[in-house]
Amino acid sequence: MKLSLLVVYRNRKSHLESQISWWKAQAAIKATSNYEVIIIEADYNPSSWIQSEIIGTNIRYEFLYCPGVLHKTKALNLGLKLCQGKFVAPFDVDLIPTKDTLEKHWKLAEASPLLLVTGYRVMSHLSEVRYDKVDNALEESTIACEDQPSALWKHLVKGERFGVVPLFERTRLLNIEGWDETFIGWGAEDQDIIERYLQGEKFLCRCPNLVYLHLYHKLEKQWSEKSYIEANRDYYYYQKTTENKNFDT
Repeated sequence: MKLSLLVVYRNRKSHLESQISWWKAQAAIKATSNYEVIIIEADYNPSSWIQSEIIGTNIRYEFLYCPGVLHKTKALNLGLKLCQGKFVAPFDVDLIPTKDTLEKHWKLAEASPLLLVTGYRVMSHLSEVRYDKVDNALEESTIACEDQPSALWKHLVKGERFGVVPLFERTRLLNIEGWDETFIGWGAEDQDIIERYLQGEKFLCRCPNLVYLHLYHKLEKQWSEKSYIEANRDYYYYQKTTENKNFDT
């Protein structure tokens, strides 16, 4: 198994249906033999429709009882314990690979042991898209927030490293103990794990050949409230400052 994709899910049915239809279309042309998809639903109750929808596919379903705020990092760590791929990627439920992006992505990762290979996303105004209409949606997309000038300045000058669908080596990810579960809700957990993963031995590579379509959604309760975002950002910057001090000494 080359690649395991970990999809954390809660109440995004149109997104997950779009994503599953894409996986099925890829399976029909035998383009999924090198990877597995693990959906981790983090909610009060499991969704029976998902289990029915994935019968006969290479998609696995796991349920994590998660009342209250969505604990994405805990769900990702559950997926990490279960997966078998040489590479592991957190794969947001609102992402759809364009063209042969996914195939290129793991091949680049396989050929580049010193690099953490990541891609880009572009933002769609659509909340769902048929697998055969992805190219059309791509033409009407816009640039993501992380590629706006203020965010780019942080990446290039302040060393805040970020990339879409980072392909982590599973053994190294396990060695750094996966995602930091102090992050609850949305924000900064993706930057934190990239920076911990890269320390000392690897370099970040964002490749413009690897493009993912991001489906539209509104901010959601128990996930993206300002208080959770601020707490996560504060913790991220505290960790970053502490790591820099340790490195300097």
